Amino acid sequence: MALTACGSDSGNDKAATSKDPKPAATPSSPAAASSSSSGADAKGGSVEGGWISMANPSKPVVLTVKGKTAVVVEGASGLTCQGTTDGKSFDLKCPAGALHAKGQVASVDAAELKVTWQEVGTETYQKSEPGKLPTGLPTVIPKP
Repeated sequence: MALTACGSDSGNDKAATSKDPKPAATPSSPAAASSSSSGADAKGGSVEGGWISMANPSKPVVLTVKGKTAVVVEGASGLTCQGTTDGKSFDLKCPAGALHAKGQVASVDAAELKVTWQEVGTETYQKSEPGKLPTGLPTVIPKP
């Protein structure tokens, strides 16, 4: 079964609706290839989607963004923070002991997000595609 987009019969519609993320990750110009230190100016990606930080493999941090809503689940404590984002910063409500309430996007591209949190400093997150585990996960389960 083939699915087609409405509108034009040209081959350009297929490229625009492709689910293959590789073309979108390839910069089309030198300006798009440059990275920025500010999330507001980051051209390579959006904070939207699922992200995971494995800086401490036994205590991952999961960040999920949909629209203006953001949720962080801290693997170390099991605590969940929820709030808003404008794509440049995070303003989350957290229970006592959680460390991810306020953060600024340091950089973002199609595969990586760096957020500087007030309580923990800068964390690097890898993009997690729906239905797939992110790359770089440990292959051995650490013993407590």
